[in-house]
This record gives sequence, C-alpha cells and structure tokens, in this order.
Amino acid sequence: MRKNNFEDGVIGPLQVPAKHDPKASLQERAVFALADLGKGTAKQVTAKLAALGDGDADETRVKKILEALFNKGLVNGSDNDGNRTYNLAKETRPHRGRVDTDPPMPS
Repeated sequence: MRKNNFEDGVIGPLQVPAKHDPKASLQERAVFALADLGKGTAKQVTAKLAALGDGDADETRVKKILEALFNKGLVNGSDNDGNRTYNLAKETRPHRGRVDTDPPMPS
C-alpha cells in the first residue's frame, strides 16, 4: 500500500481515487470522500465515510489527515481553524482566455 503524502517528508501530488476502496489507507478514503462531497469539514467527511461503510474512520483521525494535507498545500481550506471547510479546488469550467503564441517583435 502506498504511503501517505506526508509520511516520508516528500510532498507528492495528491491522487484522488476513482472509486471508494474500503481496503485503502484512511487518507485515500478521506480524499475520495472529500472529492465526492466537493467540500466539507472533517465531520462531514467522516459522515460520508460512515455512509460508505467505513466504521474505522473517526473524526479525530480524519481531521488530522485533512489538516496535514492542508498544511502541505495539497488541499484548500477556510481560515476557520476550529471548523475548517476543506476542498480540492479542482477546475470545473474551461478557461475562456486566449494565449498569444507569437512573441513580441523587437523594436
């Protein structure tokens, strides 16, 4: 099983599981639940995990995981430390800007 993103001191990109795997690490299950919710507090993520049948997920452990991911910049969250709302801040709309591929002409 893969290590958590913060266990060895090396920060890797956060991988969001495509489906819920009850045998995966609690971090992977918590990230899946957060992605499925879109945004949520540790309490809401824990409730989602319970709804998915994860009886071993408790709010304290989920909050510790989400805080560690937040502190590493792997998930976003609100400024309210006591009841932080987390999200993955994925892009849901295509960019509408355009890119000018021609370099400026020297004068």
